[in-house]
Amino acid sequence: MTTRCLTAAVSRTVPGSPEMWIHLDRLDPGSPVLAEVRTAYGPAVARWRGDLADPPGRYRVEWTIDEERVAVRPASGTGPEIRCEGQLLVLRGEFDGEAVLRVGDAIVLLDLAARPPGPLELAVPREHVELYPYRT
Repeated sequence: MTTRCLTAAVSRTVPGSPEMWIHLDRLDPGSPVLAEVRTAYGPAVARWRGDLADPPGRYRVEWTIDEERVAVRPASGTGPEIRCEGQLLVLRGEFDGEAVLRVGDAIVLLDLAARPPGPLELAVPREHVELYPYRT
């Protein structure tokens, strides 16, 4: 399974933050463990790869998405946004025309041949988006 990091460390030639701050509201201890979080760009539900005992609060996380499960579509609005649509997590940002979708200060590395630059959205089943909290 191929995954791409939403906020992974990237080449120095691609500016972007290697992290995103989120607020963990609640963990659903089912299988998979899903986290309800808030970001600067909107709410999200995704798999939690931290500890089940992690309390609600602020976390610095790295997001990963299963590239094989991503649907790319035209942006439905302007500016960065993260939102839930039923069982999908939607990330809206600005595509650079080569390999980077910028969602605010975070970036998504993509393999989207022949797509023009401009706004677009990624829609991914929430079970195929993972949040990895940084441990210091």
